Amino acid sequence: MKINSALKQYLTEMTLKSCIRWPSQKKLSPQLLRFSLEQMAKVFPVAEHIEIRQLKIANVHVEEIRPQARSTQLIFHIHGGAFFLGSTNTHRAFMSQIAVRTQMQVLHLDYPLAPEHPHPVALESIYSVYCQLLEQGIQAKDIIVSGDSCGANLALALALKLKQINPKNLPSGLMLLSPLLDLSLTSESLRYNQQHDALLSLQALETGISYYVPQNADPAAPEYSPLYADDFTGLPPVLVQVGSKEILLDDAQRFRDKARSAGVEVDFKLYTGMWHNFQMFSTWFEEARIALSDLAYFAHQLDQD
Repeated sequence: MKINSALKQYLTEMTLKSCIRWPSQKKLSPQLLRFSLEQMAKVFPVAEHIEIRQLKIANVHVEEIRPQARSTQLIFHIHGGAFFLGSTNTHRAFMSQIAVRTQMQVLHLDYPLAPEHPHPVALESIYSVYCQLLEQGIQAKDIIVSGDSCGANLALALALKLKQINPKNLPSGLMLLSPLLDLSLTSESLRYNQQHDALLSLQALETGISYYVPQNADPAAPEYSPLYADDFTGLPPVLVQVGSKEILLDDAQRFRDKARSAGVEVDFKLYTGMWHNFQMFSTWFEEARIALSDLAYFAHQLDQD
């Protein structure tokens, strides 16, 4: 029986709210939430006709997904999960869909999570992996750095770190999906979309930030909230994707405005009626499939430049 699309979306949102958002509002241990999330992620189908390889780069577990023997670009993805959740297991199906859509190699990382590893451990580990790829002969112009949710925070932080140390090592582009960029939680959408976002809760963000940001540190400092970095000038082209129901909607919009003011090329995409990380649901929803098509188009444009 074919389910009406509106009914399918309603049922999906209700399921997400009860199985993910509601538990994230409770004081459950990170270990329990991680296990639960990995079990729920098994409902997402991994794309066919791909090769998956487990690697270790700079002492970080990395998963490589190849849709073909050779590709001209590498997508370097940093998963989300409010800094204390998520893994290659939770994002494998999503990354496989991106690999198939773009026909590009995807590397996604099991970086160290908080609270066991507060800032700056995750960023330093990600930076080390990136630098080792360069040392292995991969050119920066052939890398696209991508991240979803807090992974987008780390992706932007990585780009800003590279810009400061050696701008020649900047990737060809950034893809920020449902980005969490302001850890001081001042975005208005945190309030007006609180009941609409099916996946992400304010409580989960507060928990993750308390784990990630060192005690007595200011979460609005640029090292934690890259939205407040002094200078975006010189960043490569950026794709920003966000759903209209997301509590992080304003993070994305504020970054767009600030980056464009600094002369950065920003391709901003807003998807009506979509919740946080809706792109992971591309096998079920047309809007998510459109988002992956937009992502592939952006990546291919970088490949041509």
